Amino acid sequence: RATGPPAFCALHPILKGRLADSRQDREQVQRKHNMNTRHLLIALALAATSGAVLAQNVSDQARNVQGKTRAQVIEELKQARADGTLTVGDYDYPRLPAFVSTKTRAQVIEELKVANAQGLVNVGDAYYPKLPEFVSTKSRAQVQAELVEYQKNPDPQGLYRGY
Repeated sequence: RATGPPAFCALHPILKGRLADSRQDREQVQRKHNMNTRHLLIALALAATSGAVLAQNVSDQARNVQGKTRAQVIEELKQARADGTLTVGDYDYPRLPAFVSTKTRAQVIEELKVANAQGLVNVGDAYYPKLPEFVSTKSRAQVQAELVEYQKNPDPQGLYRGY
């Protein structure tokens, strides 16, 4: 089988160049295809061997575990029910010890009143943070005079002087 260009290409150098370019393109595509196939085969081989290794580790662990007998598990369950340490669902998890108060009701109410007066009780977002009541140090006439002065000579930095 002849690998060179056909005989008529000797007469036409342009056709000869195009055939050579297309042959190079085909060879380049073939090399890329071979490379992609090689990478795919390597990836499949790695995946297959890693799956086998993991399966082997799991089966080794299953053989090495010496679990409790059914009778032992049932006995532990009975003991937990008797102790009150068995939790069922989220309702009683985790079980907290019973609360025992060390103060009288009157003492707690008095502490609450003091905390409210000091602004330490946070009721919710609507009242957070509790700010002290605003007390103006200027009369209404002084504020209006400052406004007229500012409108004549606007100076944004002058707004913050004296505070």
